[in-house]
Formats: sequence, structure tokens, C-alpha cells
Amino acid sequence: MPRVRTTKALAQRIDLNYFKRPIPLRRWRFWLCLLIPLGCFLWIGWKLAGRDFQPYSSGPLSAGHVLLTRDCTTCHVPEKNAVFTEHASDQACKNCHDGPIHQLAQAREPECGSCHVEHRGGARLIATSNQSCAQCHANLETKPGSSTKYIKTISSFNTDHPEMAVFRGANPRDPVTIRVNHFVHMKKNLLGPHGSVQLECKDCHRQPASREPWLFGSAEALPVSAPVATPAAGMKADLYAPDPGLALMSMPKFAESCSACHLLQFDKRFSEQVPHDKPDVVHAFVVKKFEAYIAAHPAELREQPEEERRLPNRPAPPAARVVTPAQWVAERTKEAETLLWGKTCRQCHSITITEGAPLPKVADANYTLHWLPHARFDHDAHRGFACASCHPNALTSQDSAELLLPKLATCKDCHAPGPSHVEARCFECHAYHDWSKRKGITPTFVPRALRAQAVDLIPKPAGQ
Repeated sequence: MPRVRTTKALAQRIDLNYFKRPIPLRRWRFWLCLLIPLGCFLWIGWKLAGRDFQPYSSGPLSAGHVLLTRDCTTCHVPEKNAVFTEHASDQACKNCHDGPIHQLAQAREPECGSCHVEHRGGARLIATSNQSCAQCHANLETKPGSSTKYIKTISSFNTDHPEMAVFRGANPRDPVTIRVNHFVHMKKNLLGPHGSVQLECKDCHRQPASREPWLFGSAEALPVSAPVATPAAGMKADLYAPDPGLALMSMPKFAESCSACHLLQFDKRFSEQVPHDKPDVVHAFVVKKFEAYIAAHPAELREQPEEERRLPNRPAPPAARVVTPAQWVAERTKEAETLLWGKTCRQCHSITITEGAPLPKVADANYTLHWLPHARFDHDAHRGFACASCHPNALTSQDSAELLLPKLATCKDCHAPGPSHVEARCFECHAYHDWSKRKGITPTFVPRALRAQAVDLIPKPAGQ
């Protein structure tokens, strides 16, 4: 006879007291669900009581702020009904480093935290994103009544950055007045002071802090303590590299780069050369030399005519001529300076000789040491690259007024987005604050490790 199964019979098999019986797993789960949150609340309360806010940190601080890891209130000032502010306040940043605004005509000043994002670990705070700069420069605005000479729409270096300002004109030229033919100087087998030579760029162009000996000059190598280049007038000091003596190339000097080949002799009687100086200094040197010479050789006051120098159809000079020492010095000085001003010095310098003027006027060299006054460039960071890779025209240029700077396209070959290129964000070349105009601050922060011994040295407000 088949078995009959009914729902009532099946229900009777269910133990209705199953969930009431004590089971170890359920007991542990209950206590864990109770004790874990309670332990978390106790731990948080213990940290709050000890003024340790590190558990609330969103990440490690940068290297410059690592001492503030356990002092969150230094930057995050508590507000009413809140443990911390969402971002560090601008005033907290300015308590330690109060830099001036970017431009006086700027429409608004961004918050410090909008550009310098903390809690990203070892990332540099100066390494701001392009979006930080583009929040203003993508659509540059100025205060009412103000204007700007800068490009108003720049988003990033590799998209819409304009060409360098020095190349924007119709006919960009170097204002230098010194005549230098790079093509001639870079020829092979160039005649030097000791035979044929092959010049290199570094024989004339070096950073001020370089200590290599000069091969074609008379000056000694710069000592270690030699003064280095200082920022030019109107140039932002913060745009310089960490070592300003390596960032830019110094102006070539005659004594260091030229004097071994370009001699400044002025008369066959002397082995000395005139100093490479202003015309009045050169004139005084020449006069002094001739005065000393004629005092030691008075017989030359009686001049004999040189037959080989007589010109046809000209009356013969007298058989002999006796002059005074002053006349002899004046005549020899005029001959020497005619050679100097008309040939030797004019070979490189722009000289204006005015009739009746005692001395000529030599134009200022008008060198440009810093071609990018609103940007930062460091030659030392590029020392591994051949000079001609960025300045290819230097090998063929025959005009000293030709601009030999690389254009923006040359920079973009290396500075571009992607893993196979180097940094191309705005901060790589541009700075925001002019730290030479920073404001003074009253330091108040004491590192946690020094608070025990410094507590008695901190001045207290009056009445405490």
C-alpha cells in the first residue's frame, strides 16, 4: 500500500525550537557584531581625546609637510559643529609662507588648495595639474579697467600654447652689437694659437659656475667661490633653477674665450697688448707705454725717413726731423689708435668715430642673458644633450643678429604627454608666486619632537 504524505505530517517534522537553542556560531556572531563597532568607537574616542587626528587623514603628506602628519589642526582649523574644515584654509597656508598674488590685474585669486593638493604621498606640491592653471588661463580675465598683454586662451603646452614671444614679431632679431660669425668659428682646421683647432660650443658658452679651464683665453678658471649670475632686472627670482650658476649661459668674455686668437697688439715696439676695456682706458695705456718707451730711447726723437714708404709724385721729406717727446708720443698714439679703432676693435665691435671727438664711441654689447623672462629654463638639466640638437642653426649662422634659440616645436619633441616623454605640464616652465616679494611672517609652529624642551621658550601673550 503506497505511503501517504500530507503537509500536516511534514510540518510535524520541523523543530519549532531550533532558533531558540544556543548555537556557538550564532553566539560568536552576535558578540562580534556588538564588540567590533564598540571597539571602533572607543578607538576613535581615544584618538580624539589624545588630539591625534591621523585616522581621519586621506593619505600621507608631502615631504615638505611630513612633520605636520600628527598636527592636523595646523592646517585644518576646526569649525563649529565640525571636526575639521573640508580643505586647509588659505590663512593656514599663509601662516608659514605668504607669497604675493600672481598679477595685480588678475580678476580672482584661486585658493591655495585648488592648485596645491596635499595627502598624495611624495608628490611635489609644485607639480600642479594643467587644470589648475587653465581655471584662469583658459579664459583669462582681468579686473574692471585693467588689461593684459598676455595670450588669453591657453589650456596646455601641447594644445594651444603660443610660440615663444621672441619669435612672434615679423622679423625677430638678436639686438646684440658684437659681430660673431658662428660658421667661421665652427669650421674644421681653424687656425688657432698653436696650430689647427676644432672649436666647441663650450669654448665660448658656459654656465657661470663652470670651473673648466678656458682653452683659448688668458683668464684663469673661475674659483669655486666666484660670484654667479644674479637675476636680471625685472626677472622673477623664483624662476631660477636651484643653482643659478648652472641655469643660464653667461656672456662670453674676451679674456676667457677670444684673447688667445684675437690679439690686441698696437705697435711693433711692444709685446704687450692693450687691455680689452673702454676707449679711455685703452688710450691711457697706449700713451703711458709710448711715454715710457721714448724716455728710455731718446735717440728716436730724431726721425729718419723710410725710403721704402715714399710715395711717387710726393715731395721728398726732409733728410731728418727732430721732434719733442710730446710730439713723438702724440704721433705714435694716433697711428696706434688708427689701427685699433679702424681695424682691430671694429672687427667685433660697433664703433662710431666722430670728427673732432678725442675718442670713438663703442656701442654697448647689448647681450640678452635671459630670453624667456616669464619662464624657467635650466641648461644644467639638459647637459646630456648636444648643443646643436636644440641650436642647429649655430653651426651655419653667419649673422650675429640671427636668433639661434630653439622654437616651441623643438621643445615639444621631448616635452609631451605619455610615458616616453618628459614632463610637459605648465609648472615645468612657469611659476605662480614671485617669492622675491614674499611677505614677512611671525613663526609660531614648534615641531612635536621639540615641544617638550621649547615650551618655556615660546613667548606667551600678555596676562598669561
